[in-house]
Amino acid sequence: MTRLTRRRLLGAGLAMPALVSPLAAMSGFDLRIGVVLPLGGPSRPEEAANLKSIAEIARQGAVFGEEEMQRNGALFGHRVTLFTANAPGAEAATRAARRLVALNGVQVLVGGFTADEARALSRVADETGALFLNIASTSDALREDCSAQSFHIEASAAMYLDALAGWYVRAGHRNWVVLHGADAEGQARLDRARQSLGKRHWGAKIVSEISVFERDFSDALGAAFRKKPDAVLLLTNWHAQIDFLARYAAEGLTAPVVSFPEAATQTRSYYAAAMAAGRGAGAGHRATLWEPTLDAYGARELNARAAARWGRPMDSTGWAAYQAMKIAFDAAQFCGSTDGRAMAAWLARDGSVLDLHKGIGVSFRPWDHQLRQSLYLVSLNPQAGTERDLASVQDRAQLVGELPAIYMPGTDPVERLDQLGDIAGRAVCHSEGG
Repeated sequence: MTRLTRRRLLGAGLAMPALVSPLAAMSGFDLRIGVVLPLGGPSRPEEAANLKSIAEIARQGAVFGEEEMQRNGALFGHRVTLFTANAPGAEAATRAARRLVALNGVQVLVGGFTADEARALSRVADETGALFLNIASTSDALREDCSAQSFHIEASAAMYLDALAGWYVRAGHRNWVVLHGADAEGQARLDRARQSLGKRHWGAKIVSEISVFERDFSDALGAAFRKKPDAVLLLTNWHAQIDFLARYAAEGLTAPVVSFPEAATQTRSYYAAAMAAGRGAGAGHRATLWEPTLDAYGARELNARAAARWGRPMDSTGWAAYQAMKIAFDAAQFCGSTDGRAMAAWLARDGSVLDLHKGIGVSFRPWDHQLRQSLYLVSLNPQAGTERDLASVQDRAQLVGELPAIYMPGTDPVERLDQLGDIAGRAVCHSEGG
């Protein structure tokens, strides 16, 4: 078994061309990638299920990725073609994915903006042999399914909760009120928060757990007032988060609100909306998958190219969609095939390393096909204003740190990255070894 040492991980970001498969380099391939997006239509109501904002960000990231992979592929005679489908909801996503595979010959499916949509695309991938890359669903249950053909670029709920708990508990926030949605995903997040706060971090304690129904915050606000917590952990969907922040600020409550970072909450537009709704309560620190002001590891150049292309910062879902294009390209290049099963087998292989502008080469965990990677801590800036020029929009948040710190002397970066998320059992996923 090949071990991903610090030397190999660091080297991957500096010497990726040396890993190119000779077969792939000699003969050009035709890579077809289908992105399934819940763009919806003009009459779709504003609610939690309306994800058109991040779907458009993902579309831009995928288009940007197609353009760059086409230029890179031209050096080897490769062709990269992006197909997009507007399909909000699991049933529509299933139909769209099957059409993309049958009619357009796509070997890679990209999407997954809800757990149901991601599971639908995963099933189509299993049926057809396509590779599926999840770019937006945090559901831990998806990782537990561990499909042979499915890989997760978006961080898991467990990773986000571990990162947030680690930072806030070290900062002295020990007593927590936890608010969660009434649906199955809300309960799953609560269960994982109990593990992060109650088992992984000494001294942390949940003093109250409140189920939050859409726009009914009376019990939650009462608990936040009576229990005098050090922090309030808000595990609801993005839409309820905005409503709660407005009510919380209106009540004059002051404990920091730690919001669960669904993909829809990781945009500069959402940051502005949260700060407008909740004033001080809407600001504070947040965990993100990507940060447009990151300027190390080649990220400065990537962020600058993306901003120049679209006139807006590269938010997390745009980064994930861009990297899905790059991961698909690299998998085809390194394994010498555009067959979805061959690419999945290469990604699952111990020793396959990718350069995704996060400082070291990264890889997918064999037990859940989750991308092991750093997350980022940002602080929102209530003084940023509402101007829409690029500099003002970027100023809505500032990078505070990296979670975990991967360059601590004497530590293995893989072991540090695996501190985020679930490692129990470490069972090998279905795709390894066939």
